[in-house]
Amino acid sequence: MNSCGDKAPAVKKPELVVGAGDMEKLKVAAHFGADSIYCGASDFSLRAKGRNFSRDELAYAADYLHKLGRKIYITVNAIMHEDRLDDLDDYLLFLDSINADAVIFSDMAVLSAARRLGIKPRLHLSTQASAANSRAIEFYRANGVARVNLARECSLAEIEKFPRFADISLEAFIHGAMCVSYSGRCLLSNFLAARGANDGACAQACRWKYHIVEEKRPGEYMPVAEDFEGRGAYIFNSRDLMALELLPRLYNAGITAFKIEGRIKGPHYVGLVTLAYRKAFDAFYDALLGGREFKPAPEIYDMLNSISNRGYITGFYLDRAGASSHNYESSDYIKTYRLVGVVKSRLAADEFLISVKNNITAGRTYEFVTNEGIFPAEISMMKTPDGEIKPKAVNPNEVIISLASQTNIAPGESDLIRERNCD
Repeated sequence: MNSCGDKAPAVKKPELVVGAGDMEKLKVAAHFGADSIYCGASDFSLRAKGRNFSRDELAYAADYLHKLGRKIYITVNAIMHEDRLDDLDDYLLFLDSINADAVIFSDMAVLSAARRLGIKPRLHLSTQASAANSRAIEFYRANGVARVNLARECSLAEIEKFPRFADISLEAFIHGAMCVSYSGRCLLSNFLAARGANDGACAQACRWKYHIVEEKRPGEYMPVAEDFEGRGAYIFNSRDLMALELLPRLYNAGITAFKIEGRIKGPHYVGLVTLAYRKAFDAFYDALLGGREFKPAPEIYDMLNSISNRGYITGFYLDRAGASSHNYESSDYIKTYRLVGVVKSRLAADEFLISVKNNITAGRTYEFVTNEGIFPAEISMMKTPDGEIKPKAVNPNEVIISLASQTNIAPGESDLIRERNCD
């Protein structure tokens, strides 16, 4: 059967795929509209620094998402050194037993084992495999792969030249951190911090500040560039990807699933980036069905600018990365807001249990991020679960709050509470 068809594809809603590093963030992503969530355990995942999931948590997460009609994709995308192979079959069979929707992999040992075992989860190729051309896609399709996440280094012009594949889907990153190395194949972390990036333990050495030191003058640090007034230079520090404006072209080029990076990011990032792209994708699909031009609403950009970022670029989609793609002066995040709490549950008409993330004070007004919008509301009262009144709470704690009577919102589970960052 020919994998490339001549028929125009049916109108399909783009899939929003969001990463989550723990159960709280998984629930936040689902709450704010992710179609699918990717996550993993530390043993075989490229996010060993994140808290990750235990096997029991993965089983719970799969059941939780399936009850919501969402999908769960499990990352098994670390490089498989020989000592990992003994446990690989057992882990893949476990993922089969919990009805994972897909396994994300980059090492051919995982593909081989999955096909030999005949597991039910679909096989998704990770961006770590650097698939950047149609022949590579055809090879993976012929070997049982259902989806290819394209190399981040692909340009939009290249993607638009790919033939349309009838039985394999294409996925691409639309938002998140960029790596200075080719699809994350970095050895800086290994060399400078003895932490393997391809084993999930990247030290992000590309974000460090660098000077030059002359061999015979130890301790005398010379800036890499004079322009930065002796502050050194963050010469590997890439800005973040935001390709929202390219959504129509990417979709028309055959991309049907769009991925958001950020498994080690916090709930505020996960919630706001998911909410923003959910609204964007829904508006794009409505425009597609109605034959109208898609233009993201200003509120979507406001949400994306309110989360931590290093400044935005369109990655490699429009051109090769140049000097403007990096921030040479600082690797600090731009942080306009900070998260102060996540709503755990509604206890009564006017009482809400929250998980405290930063200092929170009764009598102050905060912003509540909900699916209906972002609203200011005053916390009129705060108490412990045992009933002790508290004027202030700090992380980590759970407290019960009440909102001022004039407030017209009723926060629900996984809604966020934040304030503008004055640091």
